[in-house]
Amino acid sequence: MEQAEKRQFAVTVEHDGKETEVTLSAGDNLLMALVRANLPIDFYCTTGKCTTCRQRMDIPAGSASGPSETERYRLGEEALAKGFRLTCQVFVTGPMRVYLDAPR
Repeated sequence: MEQAEKRQFAVTVEHDGKETEVTLSAGDNLLMALVRANLPIDFYCTTGKCTTCRQRMDIPAGSASGPSETERYRLGEEALAKGFRLTCQVFVTGPMRVYLDAPR
């Protein structure tokens, strides 16, 4: 029996004054997808401890995993409420928008 294909979603990334659309499969890690797409994302540890990959994003309900305990601890509730997440902690389950040029 063949394995069912994962659903795919468009993630729109604003950077350098332009938009790039990246197609991700359900469950993909956002940071790794941005790296594979050769987009200008800073990161160091990939575990959420350094917070280097912090970015603002618009995530509609159901389009990503909720904030991890690491994000809650490292970013705080105020930053989360403003749309900031750690890309290494985001697992995509639907369309979203990421702002790489947003003030950090």
